[in-house]
Amino acid sequence: PEPLYDPEELLGIVPEDLKTPFDPREVIARIVDGSDFDEFKPLYGPSLVTGWAALHGHPVGILANAQGVLFSAESQKAAQFIQLANQRDIPLLFLHNTTGYMVGKEYEQGGIVKHGSMMINAVSNSRVPHLSVLIGASYGAGHYGMCGRAYEPRFLFAWPSAKSAVMGPQQLAGVLSIVARQSAAAKGKPYDEEADAGMRAFVEAQIESESLPMFLSGRLYDDGVIDPRDTRTVLGLCLSAVHNAPVEGARGGFGVFRM
Repeated sequence: PEPLYDPEELLGIVPEDLKTPFDPREVIARIVDGSDFDEFKPLYGPSLVTGWAALHGHPVGILANAQGVLFSAESQKAAQFIQLANQRDIPLLFLHNTTGYMVGKEYEQGGIVKHGSMMINAVSNSRVPHLSVLIGASYGAGHYGMCGRAYEPRFLFAWPSAKSAVMGPQQLAGVLSIVARQSAAAKGKPYDEEADAGMRAFVEAQIESESLPMFLSGRLYDDGVIDPRDTRTVLGLCLSAVHNAPVEGARGGFGVFRM
């Protein structure tokens, strides 16, 4: 059955400013069969939506970012869900809108590195086919955790609203500014604030332009920029292609998960 909600509405779901959160369930409802989504652990790790659906009759497990940042709970939930999909031999669909994993003293003491690596381990060792669609932001380690290009999904597409880079423009400019400031202080020289402002503006503009989907697609970081309204059709063709071979998940072959 077709989705109950109009796919035309996909054009208005992702906000122009990617810092504004949006609910990925609104996207899922417009691409899966009958808008029927059976959610896995909806109250645990709410920044990542996980669940089961069917797309053109093919069962699929979906992981979609809800509030941008991945915390410990979201990472563990993703690792469990990916293992479950491997037990059931079900392909996985990743809908990206993440700025990466949470950083900071409190989160690092809480084990974010350990829990984030569980998710990366699960994605790396998963044997079921992976499909990725960049619908919003996809930055840093979050891009890897959500099965970005380096983790070899079978297909990876981007919406025109997507942005992807190793670091956000402001963050990278900030890091370069801190390094230059500390270097000047170590040499006992005064810091040139005007040159710093110019450098930051230049770096921000460069990274911003290089994180746009047309730039990335031109360097084959994805398999094409697609119209959001065509997402269901494109994913249906991808699932049809991956089912030309047997879909078999990893059976316990995930190595060691640090508890």
